[in-house]
Amino acid sequence: MLLLAVNAFFLYRICRAFVEIKESRWAKALLFGTMYLTSGTVVWIGDNNFAMTLPFYIAAFLAATKGDRLGRLTVGGILFCFIMAVCAMADTYMIPVDKIGFYDTASRIARPVLYGVFYLMLRNGLKKESIQLPHRLWKLCAGLTVLPVVTLAVLILPTYWMPDSMLLHNLTLFQGLFILPLALLVSVILLKSIMVLADYEQKAQAAALAEMRQVYYEGLQREQIQVRTLRHDMRNHLNLVSGLLDRGEIGKAQEYLAELEESSALGRSERICENEIVNVVLSSKNSIIEQNGIKADFKVSLPAKLPISDTDLCALFGNALDNAIEAAQKSENKGISLRCKAEYGVFMLRLENSLAGDEHKDLSTTKKDKSLHGFGLAGMREIASRYNGAMDTQITGNRFELIVSIPLTQIETDKQKRS
Repeated sequence: MLLLAVNAFFLYRICRAFVEIKESRWAKALLFGTMYLTSGTVVWIGDNNFAMTLPFYIAAFLAATKGDRLGRLTVGGILFCFIMAVCAMADTYMIPVDKIGFYDTASRIARPVLYGVFYLMLRNGLKKESIQLPHRLWKLCAGLTVLPVVTLAVLILPTYWMPDSMLLHNLTLFQGLFILPLALLVSVILLKSIMVLADYEQKAQAAALAEMRQVYYEGLQREQIQVRTLRHDMRNHLNLVSGLLDRGEIGKAQEYLAELEESSALGRSERICENEIVNVVLSSKNSIIEQNGIKADFKVSLPAKLPISDTDLCALFGNALDNAIEAAQKSENKGISLRCKAEYGVFMLRLENSLAGDEHKDLSTTKKDKSLHGFGLAGMREIASRYNGAMDTQITGNRFELIVSIPLTQIETDKQKRS
């Protein structure tokens, strides 16, 4: 029983790094118990325990985990392949030890040794949070997983249906000496590949978020340059209008004035806070909020200079308000409340907005093309994490609340260390 518990410990630790286990105790107990029982299954080359164990194992594995179903099936299939290969090796090829009376003991000890080696080979890449992959990549991994599972089935099961064929049995035993170790190696490679794909996907998403931040920031910069240019040239514009009026070309003067009137540079310039970047973003979003009939309540107290980069500030406030505007537009009681200040060495942002009620529980995007949307919260979380801060979200009734906290003193300390 102790050795089985050791087996389950290694397998459970690996499992939780690749799939998300349900939070309830019964789910964790079910998964651990599944690994406990499966890891000790007697699997001879030539019996049907392989086929009989698979449906119960997969059913329990799916019941105890959550997330992408194909991803869970893939990880479960890889682990099942490894477990069955270990059991087949321990039970079938330890028979020579039986001559000195240690077959049962050797078979039981071989299992935790192999599971432990399996765990050590993956340990450096295992993370506390479970791996997240897009469905398209899980499809690829699932297709690759089918091969070792089918190979094991073809190796183990045929002699069960043809027990009188000694030639087939001996041939299968010989093939197993090569196929079973290969199945172990392929299981490790598949899990390593999933880890590499997850890292690549995370870096690709971070690059996409960084590009979106930069594009958003550059757009605001261009708008501000346009505003400054237009204001700087206002004397020339007035002289031109005056000249048109002197020549009696009233129609052209009116057309020119109407064209100037539509320019954002002549719009109402609000001073919400001392920080120029934040002020530009909030002013820009406030005009959109007013156009959509949303009640906004901004109270922001930020200094002119912050140790947070301009692009990150732009993305932080821009994404927060974009999400809030989109949600408030669909709700009945349209309202957005924003509070932000930097005090006692901490940057604090708190945003509340009304909801329509059709949002997903995990706050993921409700738009059809998920590859082009849904980066807002992920981008904000990435920014907060990069500055050693935190972001929390919660839904209470028909209200959404977002809180971002970033330790400014820690940023200054890190900058001094780098310099």
